[in-house]
Amino acid sequence: MKKNRGGRLPLESQGVGVRTFVVTVTYGSRRELLLKVLDSARSQGIQRAVVVDNASDWNVAGDLREIFGDWVDVTTSPRNRGSAGGFSCGMKRALELGADYLLLLDDDNVLRPCALQKLHSALARTAGDARADTSVVQAFRPGHQSDLVKGAPVGRAYPRSGSFRGFHYLDLPYKAFRRIKRMIVRQQHVKPLSEEFGVPSAPYSGLLFQRAVIERFGLPREDFLLYTDDTEFTVRITQGGGSIVLVPSAVVEDMESSWNIAAGPSKSSFDVLLDQGSDFRAYYSTRNGVYFQKNRAAASRALLLNIWIYMFLLRCKVRSSQQRSRYELVWRAVQDGLAGRLGEHPQFPL
Repeated sequence: MKKNRGGRLPLESQGVGVRTFVVTVTYGSRRELLLKVLDSARSQGIQRAVVVDNASDWNVAGDLREIFGDWVDVTTSPRNRGSAGGFSCGMKRALELGADYLLLLDDDNVLRPCALQKLHSALARTAGDARADTSVVQAFRPGHQSDLVKGAPVGRAYPRSGSFRGFHYLDLPYKAFRRIKRMIVRQQHVKPLSEEFGVPSAPYSGLLFQRAVIERFGLPREDFLLYTDDTEFTVRITQGGGSIVLVPSAVVEDMESSWNIAAGPSKSSFDVLLDQGSDFRAYYSTRNGVYFQKNRAAASRALLLNIWIYMFLLRCKVRSSQQRSRYELVWRAVQDGLAGRLGEHPQFPL
């Protein structure tokens, strides 16, 4: 990518003069959150917003048309199709409307100042003219990259192949060392992220890429419904010869925390799984994670061992009938994941 005489990247590399569409999916009663998301996107020069209404309980199309006019395009689904179906639908619609670039955001994510420009500049440096169909950049979300901020290397901040719910027996010595270190050093080291670096996978929110990426790698798998669908989609890119670069200077603010993050650092993953969130969250996150890892190369044997160890430890944590019921639900999700039974489960409707 050539620079002009002032040493700055061309305007196209900063997102000026290109058609960048934001794609977001909403559901339930999240009107006020969504309005803030769209306000932040429009203020940074997004040419158009594509909103997928996943059976919300308010007049999404009517209200947004009244507030934003033709700047917003709404696709309404009579039922909740989950994040996989919603983002797949939204990306497809954005391409139909002529988007050159797609920026994905959750319906509770606000762009910090200059985030879009920084993402475009990073994508221009990464992609150039030759890698338009293989280059993706990701905005920084402090709540989702907390391990990186605390100094963990990329290889430790992302689950190994064959992990079960983020657990892998090979990580036990490292986790024991980290726990002992926290006991000795009460104040954790926080390392401000400044350099851009590649990551193996990413959540949907904060991703910016050209339409050629979808044309090459395809859309998210709708049978995942929700949970791990973003991991499958992005790993498909990185394992298919593409790259995802995290851009720490481009920040996206989460107005709400994910159910497993909101529990706080004092809660173990066992406590979160037994006590936090709804049954459908526990079911789909477990089932999809098992299915995804089972179908990764050379991961099946390690996955089965990690499932056995984790489920044994989880069973030792059960203290009530409610927790016993959740344990049985998780075990059922494991079996469905191993058997490849995806899609919406009749006992766990969205």
